[in-house]
Amino acid sequence: MLKKQATVRRHEPTAQVPVLGIAIGMMLFLGVQMVSPHPGQSCTQLGQMTEEWQLGLPTQSLICGATLAGDLRYDRAVTKQRKITLP
Repeated sequence: MLKKQATVRRHEPTAQVPVLGIAIGMMLFLGVQMVSPHPGQSCTQLGQMTEEWQLGLPTQSLICGATLAGDLRYDRAVTKQRKITLP
């Protein structure tokens, strides 16, 4: 019984490193999600451009636009589509 507890204690510090890494990664992910504006959130200046950040995905442009009710909200900006020409 005593030997089993010693084994667990001996491996405990090495198990803490990956758990700490996962916890830091989750906090980074949640922090980026909370700080980044998302479509539908209110904004302050009409025409203001910003970017929506999501980990693992490219950034997407957002623009502050007016709704029919008169509120200012972020919405996805319409970007020019590139036309691909084949030789």
